[in-house]
Amino acid sequence: MPTKLRTKYETVMMDLREKIVTGKYQVDSKLPSEEELKQIYSVSRITIRQAVDGLVSDGIIEKVQGKGSYVRKPTQVRRLLRSSSIESFSKTAEENGFEPKMKILKIEKLKVNREIKRGLKTSSSFALHTVRLCYLDDDPVVIESNFFPLPKFEKLPKYDLNGSLYKIFHDDFGIESLTDSNSILRVIAANKEQARLLKRSVGFPLFNLRNQIYDNNHNLVQYGIELIATDRYEFRV
Repeated sequence: MPTKLRTKYETVMMDLREKIVTGKYQVDSKLPSEEELKQIYSVSRITIRQAVDGLVSDGIIEKVQGKGSYVRKPTQVRRLLRSSSIESFSKTAEENGFEPKMKILKIEKLKVNREIKRGLKTSSSFALHTVRLCYLDDDPVVIESNFFPLPKFEKLPKYDLNGSLYKIFHDDFGIESLTDSNSILRVIAANKEQARLLKRSVGFPLFNLRNQIYDNNHNLVQYGIELIATDRYEFRV
């Protein structure tokens, strides 16, 4: 399938986003005026307005009547369901302007039930299970529960799991690329323990995202269950 060419406003919007994420345009700073941006990018005023409006809808830019457009710290992470389900939390958070943090809650060899065995597509009775609490800045927003087939990943606990799992897969397990399959997204109510970890109320709505991750040879790498605070995430299908 041919790659879709970006429109002029999409090109401008992505460049502005990159400058904001990298700190060239800092939080609470004023963007150049429409006329200045028009000169910088050699495009029409309409194109500039479309680009800025796109960032406004993403919560990155705020238009202040009579004063101009200002960079604002976003409150939500926006994920494209099909691509970001195989993208590291760290990378997704950083691309949305947040500082990602991880806290390891559990690493264990687990006897799997029928659901996990089906998710891992394995006949083995055991799997490696990790649970991480993922933060946007200092706000806990995702409880990430992952299951890995054994014996392939029996050495995974020896690695630093506070960063990107997929970087470990690439650098240390020789996995070149990843694809996902059968992603299922629904909404559940937080129980007492989930509410405690995410610092939300009992019954708070959470996204429940389940997916299977495969390597470039279509071998199953991971079955994952993410519980995600709905006030900090927005999914685009």
